[in-house]
Amino acid sequence: MRLAAALVMLMAAVTRSQAQPVSPAETMRDLQDRFAACFQPPSQAEGTRITFYFSLDGNGNIIGGKPRTVAFGFQGSDSNRNRLDTQAEDALSKCWPLSLGADLANTIPGKVYFLQFQVDTQGRTLVLFRPFGSHVPPDEDDISPRR
Repeated sequence: MRLAAALVMLMAAVTRSQAQPVSPAETMRDLQDRFAACFQPPSQAEGTRITFYFSLDGNGNIIGGKPRTVAFGFQGSDSNRNRLDTQAEDALSKCWPLSLGADLANTIPGKVYFLQFQVDTQGRTLVLFRPFGSHVPPDEDDISPRR
């Protein structure tokens, strides 16, 4: 009986936590952290760096339907590269739409952004989100690790 009651309480807590809305992103760092939290790298992606370009509308949706893969650092066969690219695009598609705060919703639409995921040899994912043209080397504090 106690086990059943504990399970019911646990399920209720999980349901409540899932039902709570995510607060809108107020800064570019908030968006970067959201991508870091939602992106699940494909299996066997260690040592891969993939960069996407895209533009957003004021509602946090991608203009044009999906991001464009513009760089893919991968050592392997073309078939494995294509498989990883497709899996990465599918994983990224689960991050949309983004919830934008009022300031971001007014300033972000129509601009081009790049989003880079780098999976190191231990399988850790580092995320960098920037406006296009700001390809300066990031400081370590600028990169969001996937949690």
